Amino acid sequence: MRVTRNYMSALLSGNNSVNGSNSLLQRALSRSSKSRRSSRSSLLNQVNSSGNNVFGTGTIKNTANTQKLYYNMKYHAGQVADYADKLTSNDKNSLFAKAKESGDTSEIVSTIKGFVSQYNSMMQNLQESGGRADNSYITQLNSASGMKSSELASCGVRRNYDGTLTIDEKKLAAADIDTLEKAWGDSTGFPARAATWADAVESSAERNMKAQVSNTYSNLFNNYGSSGNYFNYFR
Repeated sequence: MRVTRNYMSALLSGNNSVNGSNSLLQRALSRSSKSRRSSRSSLLNQVNSSGNNVFGTGTIKNTANTQKLYYNMKYHAGQVADYADKLTSNDKNSLFAKAKESGDTSEIVSTIKGFVSQYNSMMQNLQESGGRADNSYITQLNSASGMKSSELASCGVRRNYDGTLTIDEKKLAAADIDTLEKAWGDSTGFPARAATWADAVESSAERNMKAQVSNTYSNLFNNYGSSGNYFNYFR
């Protein structure tokens, strides 16, 4: 399912070449591994704790905040898609299959909470960016949540004016399995739609990070050529 969404993300971003699709396919397969998720978490912690980009403290000061924003955006978007995958899985060991057997919805509720937390962080990153493409993603995500607002509300999840989501924890915990599955387990429901756009956001953030690095080094070498002093760039 994640592979299909990544192919759609390639089309949305204008990258429909064979090589581009293969690259997205490889990232989709690797993203599902525990090591990939651990790597993303480690990267986010590194960026947040240092206040700089991954090249180390004090290296490229004029792009540190932008790089941090895009790293956070990429991380949270990836987490949204991962939580959505867990919620919409239909194999025999899926969340809903286990809940129907045991009658316990606590794992579903916990996963929904994780999804909402990461979704809100992604939306806040997109709003902070304010770029044309990121504003378009906000519009699409708001449309997705608006289309399914009644299903979300039935289990205690409400969309705010800024597009973020708020959970009524008591109502969510009290929701029965059928209500939860209709809102969160349907392959055409809100989580699946949000994950499609989250994949596009993740890819876009990665491209923006690469562009920032490219522009920074281009400026660095231009500065070196005009000043004759490489280290002046970092002062």
